[in-house]
Amino acid sequence: MTRKQTLNAIISFVLIISILVCLIFYTGHLFRPLDPDSSIGAINAFHSMPENSLEVIVYGSSHAWVGLNVMKMYEKYGIGIYNYGCNRQRLNTTALFFHDSLRSQSPKLILIETYMVNNLAFDIDICDEIYYTRAIRPFDAKKRYLKQCFGDNLERYLSYYVPFTAFHSNWNNLQKASFEETTDQFQINFCQTMGYLPIETVVPIEIADYRTYEQRDISDESKEILDDIVQVCNEKNIQILFYTAPYQGRHHYFNAMADYAAENGCQYINLFEKMDEIGIDDQTDFYNEGHLNTSGALKTADYLGQYIIDHYELTDMRQIEGNIWEQNLRILAEED
Repeated sequence: MTRKQTLNAIISFVLIISILVCLIFYTGHLFRPLDPDSSIGAINAFHSMPENSLEVIVYGSSHAWVGLNVMKMYEKYGIGIYNYGCNRQRLNTTALFFHDSLRSQSPKLILIETYMVNNLAFDIDICDEIYYTRAIRPFDAKKRYLKQCFGDNLERYLSYYVPFTAFHSNWNNLQKASFEETTDQFQINFCQTMGYLPIETVVPIEIADYRTYEQRDISDESKEILDDIVQVCNEKNIQILFYTAPYQGRHHYFNAMADYAAENGCQYINLFEKMDEIGIDDQTDFYNEGHLNTSGALKTADYLGQYIIDHYELTDMRQIEGNIWEQNLRILAEED
């Protein structure tokens, strides 16, 4: 074989491998589960925020994501806040989001909604919560997170980085959205609401007297994750406010969270205790048994906003002309 033939063979081989790799990754996108698209868009929206522009960041599962209208907290109180909650954000996923956010932001205060405080993502189906963390670029905290989730299971790692291997059977579930970019419109929407996901639906529920709920302890594994967050916040002079949004269901850790917060110099608010003061009505302010709707999210934002400006020293962002919250308010007003 001549030198030219050898070179042509090498080029052909490289092209074939490149096409094969591109095809595998494209089919991974094509066959992906569609449910995490909104969460990926939310992560990308957060990453599009200007560096060191946020003074307050919210973390937690959908109880925070749909239950706290942060734009109203800016509009009424001038708080420079972002809702970095996400669907099914278990505690170790919350810790990942927390560490991720500190790579680009320097908040003075963080809020953590505690519904998932005793629920960790360990080696579970990657179709939703773990899958959407693909949008977070690799760094040390993410390596630790994936190690927690997957252990030494190489098949899970392969499915995470090459999703075609996990979702190849989805070819018979293809939809129009499967062929579209994953997050573009979601990202735009979440940039305008500063991460908050509004849901207008109203479903009457019945919330029992919170004083009758059986209390549970927080596991040692969860305390280790909380301890890590507290330690980092102490090192960076970030204050922590834990809170529990009201819902109908299980997983009640009011006493344990109050004790943990007191022992670690943090604040904790059990919003079940404040429902009458806040004005939350279980007949009008929920969209299902577990989640506040836009009405409930507005009332919660009003109460927590007032609490924050009463207890923490923050900048009134309304005094800064052309800030990102003001820009988004104009966009949202135009859309209405």
